[in-house]
Amino acid sequence: MNTQVIFYFILLLIFTYAINIPFGIARRKFSKFSLGWFLCIHAPIPVVAFIRISTQISFKLIPVLIIAAIAGQMTGSRVKRNNLS
Repeated sequence: MNTQVIFYFILLLIFTYAINIPFGIARRKFSKFSLGWFLCIHAPIPVVAFIRISTQISFKLIPVLIIAAIAGQMTGSRVKRNNLS
């Protein structure tokens, strides 16, 4: 793998995690499986996919990006929960 692609992948991992934190915070406002809840989970996907494709990162690394997105969503939901306590 090219060094530049690895650098872009690491940046994309950080970006994926960070962009999902506000969506995790917003997701706590909606009831589970509602339209708003669904949109909070899926809204960042096109942005991350566009960046992945434009930086020529392999589709084989998508599971790692999904893990980063889930971690960001969980962090966001915990931040909101801790602020309410």
